[in-house]
Amino acid sequence: MPSILAAYALTNSSRIGSRLTFTPSAAQTTLLENLINAATDFIESRTNRRFKSTTYTNEVYSFLEGVRQIVALRQSPVTELLNVQYRAGTPSNPSWTSFITDQFELVSNGASGLARIYGNLFGINNLRASYTAGYLIDFANVNDPTKHTLPGDLTDLCERMVVRSYKRREGEAEKTVGGPQSTMTWNDYLDETDQDVLARYERYLLA
Repeated sequence: MPSILAAYALTNSSRIGSRLTFTPSAAQTTLLENLINAATDFIESRTNRRFKSTTYTNEVYSFLEGVRQIVALRQSPVTELLNVQYRAGTPSNPSWTSFITDQFELVSNGASGLARIYGNLFGINNLRASYTAGYLIDFANVNDPTKHTLPGDLTDLCERMVVRSYKRREGEAEKTVGGPQSTMTWNDYLDETDQDVLARYERYLLA
């Protein structure tokens, strides 16, 4: 049976099976992948971010001050700031012009998702950026920093949530978990440590 695990999932069924001390059957793998997808979606929704490395193109922002404006990009950590443009013309008939490379840079190597723009602009939705942000995910190579950079506490959080849900599947979870796009009430599966991890990665978006 083809895997239904999301490409951006924060763990996989094999790792969950290790925690549960069994090798999942085909049916169990399907259930675990559903649970992993739902837990991953919940974590990303709560933290306002996508953790898997992804390229974002032409995201629009507002440049509300003068020179050396700091822009909070929607995702982090930013591994590459590809292009920044400013808008001339009108909202209905825009003309986008790229800043030269020396007019924009990442703050603190992109870890915070902040970019500094050297320009004298003012307006709403008059700036757009293209960039790559997030972590590499390759659970076959978790000890290779060139292939896997996802923080371990995020994987641990997702796995603990899935294990708790799996163990309670005969009750509430069985009623709330279905296909890979299922929604689920996960708050019952969070303890204080889980909340601390979520708070550590939560991103507040102003733009």
